[in-house]
Amino acid sequence: MKSIIILLALVCLISCKDQEKTAESNSLESSTEEISTKPGNAHNSRNSLDWDGVYEGVLPCEDCEGIETSIRLKKNLDYVLSQHYLGRTEAEENNLNETGKFEWNKQGNTISLGEQQKLYFQVSENYLLQVFKDESKVMGDSAIKYRLTKTNNL
Repeated sequence: MKSIIILLALVCLISCKDQEKTAESNSLESSTEEISTKPGNAHNSRNSLDWDGVYEGVLPCEDCEGIETSIRLKKNLDYVLSQHYLGRTEAEENNLNETGKFEWNKQGNTISLGEQQKLYFQVSENYLLQVFKDESKVMGDSAIKYRLTKTNNL
């Protein structure tokens, strides 16, 4: 009789352990799914920075003295882009004024904008850093030349 009771106790103990492991693995799987399917919950520039506002600076130019650039970003994803090419004599190529909608990348840290020419900027605290299409940055001493500084909030 004692052996039957001990055997039943062991069976109950083993089955309880299996249920705990199953419940634990199910909760881990569901939390992993939530993280991977909801990128908006991740900590990124889009949801953690006060990014709307006006950014200004002079970007490098291969065939002119620089591109005086102003970008206004709004919370509704509208943008206003103004660029003035310094040192160019042809009037029609000196200025670019454009409005439209900008887009965030999947990670929520880089925006793309521009109808005539696509521009990419990494969004950081109080500045935009122009990056390449693949989101790689200019490195070294010249990297600071690709930075637009936030001048005011909207």
